[in-house]
Amino acid sequence: MMLQNEPGLLALTCIGVDHETPTIRTFRLRGTAPITYTPGQALVLKVPLPFGPAWRTFTISGGANGDLHLTIKAQGQGGATRWLHDNLTQGAEIQARSPRGHFTLDLRGNDRLAFVSGGSGATPMIAMLRHLADTQPLADVAWFHAARDPDEVLFAAELAQLQARMPNLTVAISVSRPAPGWFGYRGRISRTQLSTAIPDIGRREVFCCGPQGFMTEARLIHAAEGGDKAQFHTESFGGAPVPVATPEPVAAGGPAFAMTVAEREIQIRPDESVLQASLRHGVIIPCGCGEGMCGTCMVRLVEGQVAMVANGGITPEEQAQGYILACSSRAVSDIKVTLA
Repeated sequence: MMLQNEPGLLALTCIGVDHETPTIRTFRLRGTAPITYTPGQALVLKVPLPFGPAWRTFTISGGANGDLHLTIKAQGQGGATRWLHDNLTQGAEIQARSPRGHFTLDLRGNDRLAFVSGGSGATPMIAMLRHLADTQPLADVAWFHAARDPDEVLFAAELAQLQARMPNLTVAISVSRPAPGWFGYRGRISRTQLSTAIPDIGRREVFCCGPQGFMTEARLIHAAEGGDKAQFHTESFGGAPVPVATPEPVAAGGPAFAMTVAEREIQIRPDESVLQASLRHGVIIPCGCGEGMCGTCMVRLVEGQVAMVANGGITPEEQAQGYILACSSRAVSDIKVTLA
C-alpha cells in the first residue's frame, strides 16, 4: 500500500530484512533520495499501529550508498517493534523523521575508546566501528558487549572480521545465561568483569548504550576505575523515566498558562515542560530520552510561545515548520499544540 507522504517526513521503502538473532532483525531502508547521517545517530519512525501512529526512536546501525539500516529487537506483543517485525517486509513503506542525535564520535576527545553495550545497545557501536574501520583502521578500540544468551549476541561474525582489519580492536562478550560450550565471560556486568575485560577502562573514553540499569552500572565502574565523567557518554532513547511534576491544583489567578493539547484544555505551570504538564493531566505524548535528544516527543506549536532548550532532537527546518520538543519546551504564554 502506498503511503501518503507527509510534509517534513522521509518516505522510506524496505529493500530487505536480515535475521540477526531469533528476536532481532535488521531492516534495510531506502529513501527517494540518498540519506546522510553520522554514525551513532538515530531515526524516529512513524509506526502505523492499528489504534494510531506511534513514534519510536531506533539507532541507525549502518547503511551504504544513501540507504539506512535499523537493527531492532521485537519487544512483547502488540507494540511498535512487534509490528515492524511482522509488517515491515521487502517492498513495504514507512515514514520517518530525519536522522538526529549527538551520540557520535564527534564527542571524542581521547584516542583510546571503549564501547560498552548491552543487548540491542550494540547498534550505535557497530555503526561507529564500521566507520572507524573505513577511516581509521588503526584506532585503539576495546568493545565489551553483554547479551542474555549466546544466540542473542549481535554482530559476532562481523566483529571477528573487523578484528582482522583493525589490529588494535579487542572484543569481549559476556552472557548472563551461558549455554554448554560457552567460553566467554558470564553473568551480569560488574567491576571485576569489566575491568578484567578492559583493564585500562578508566583511561579510555567510553560510549555506552543498553538498558538504563546497565548504563548506570557501567558509569559507576568507569568512575571507580578513575575515569573522567566527561569522557563517559550514553545513548538514552527510552531509558530513564521522564520526571513528571507532582499533580497539584493550580490556584485561580496563580502562575499558570492555558494549554490546549489533543483537544483538551489544561493548565501548564512555567516551571514544567509541555510533556510534564500533559502527563500530569493524563494526556500521553510519546517520549524517548526526555532530554531533547531523540525527537520522539515532537509536537506542533499552533498558537503561543515556548522557551525550548533542545539537544539535537530537532532540526532548524522542523522548528521553522512550527515543531517543538515537548520534553524541552516550557510555555511563556497560553499555547496550543497538536500531536500530529
